Amino acid sequence: MKLAHRYLALLFTWIVVLSILYATLSIVRHNHFQSGGFDLGLYDQTVWQYSRFLWPYNTVKERFILGDHFTLTLPLLAPLFWIWGDTRMLLIFQAVWISAATYAIYQLCLHRKFSRLTARCISIIYSLFYGIQAAVFFDFHPVVIAVGLIAWLVLFLETNRKKLFWANLIFLLLTQENMGIAIISLAAIYVWKKEHRNMAITFIFIGIAWSFVTSKIIASFSPIGFRYLPQIPTNPVTIVKSFFNSEEKQQAWLYSFSWFSFLPLLSPGAVLAVVIDLAQYFVTGPEFSRMWSPLMHHRAILAPFLTLGTLDALAFMKKRNINPQAVAVGALIITLGVQYYFHFPLNKLAKRSFWQTEPWMENTRQLLKEVPQDASVATQQNLIPHLSHRKEIYIIWPREHDFDDKRCGQRSCWWLDFNNRAQYLVLDLHPNQWVTQLLETNEHVEAAVKNMEQFGKIALVKSVGDAKFYKITE
Repeated sequence: MKLAHRYLALLFTWIVVLSILYATLSIVRHNHFQSGGFDLGLYDQTVWQYSRFLWPYNTVKERFILGDHFTLTLPLLAPLFWIWGDTRMLLIFQAVWISAATYAIYQLCLHRKFSRLTARCISIIYSLFYGIQAAVFFDFHPVVIAVGLIAWLVLFLETNRKKLFWANLIFLLLTQENMGIAIISLAAIYVWKKEHRNMAITFIFIGIAWSFVTSKIIASFSPIGFRYLPQIPTNPVTIVKSFFNSEEKQQAWLYSFSWFSFLPLLSPGAVLAVVIDLAQYFVTGPEFSRMWSPLMHHRAILAPFLTLGTLDALAFMKKRNINPQAVAVGALIITLGVQYYFHFPLNKLAKRSFWQTEPWMENTRQLLKEVPQDASVATQQNLIPHLSHRKEIYIIWPREHDFDDKRCGQRSCWWLDFNNRAQYLVLDLHPNQWVTQLLETNEHVEAAVKNMEQFGKIALVKSVGDAKFYKITE
């Protein structure tokens, strides 16, 4: 076998293995009821609706799906559910899609005249990027589709495959509203390259226009307008400080650049691209704080920007007679060390606790089989993805209310709020749940259920351990 074929065989083997690892990571998490209504549940319901040729009104957020995010590539995923009508199909697709983009990075490295060994190392570093791991582990999200599209976009741009480039750019923009910002970040990298400068300027104009247009479209479909409108401070010092003024932000910077052995710091364009992307979350105030975490899907999109910066750094070193192949091998070793030291999501596959199934999980699985497929259901955040293949699935919000009739023996008592169209209520009340699962403490949710039972709002149909299935009576 020729050396080139051997490297390709190794690359495709890596893509297959990584697809299996990523799919396993997200599926085990989902099977253990750690996935959520935001984002897996709402996107799963939407793709299921498209697969049934239904109007994509998302009942998790109770709005037309385009009133939340501009996600027009989701209809293309509908055929997946014709193959296997299961939520996990989206997780498998996501794992395969992002792993396959490794090939685009490999070919890009070869196009830039780096050795096959260098290309192999850089493509592995890219494919394992901590932000990609976090996105796959977190849930399904269109931003992961975008990360793969960007990898192919830059390959088609640099190899002058114009038809594929423009088709890819259109799909990228249709993936989510902030992809306008993503191509502005790409412009920051390519504006330094004379042969691509005109396209970089085009990126800037398209990115600004697309961001404006999509925000208006989302606002027109949303009952609360465009909820991601940023508020940027006017003081330059405040802006600079806002990039680093929390531990999560500092971790994002450290994890991102250390993953590539800090090589992208030698690329002004890559640094600016990262700054532009992070600015939409870090500079826009505390209402965006849930997007600061380095361990959610938001950081995945930094992977192609930092990869391009690394390639620029290797080209810079090559001109100064520094062996890029040796640097790439060293960078891969450092990446593996960073993976081990910071214990990013793939490490969980080596932990016995990650695989362990607890009795309450089996109880909940058994109870979910009792829920009629065509029923309208209200349930907690982490059960939504297991019930979202239906027209109406609603999230419950545990809240403390004041009732004039003192229905729970006093004026103030805990209650479960949900859409009044729901016919059934499904809950898992096993002890010591995360607040992100119930959106409140176990004690408050249990109090709410007890109050609603006593008032006759719900009637128990079946229980399996701590898993409860109620008929809503009013």
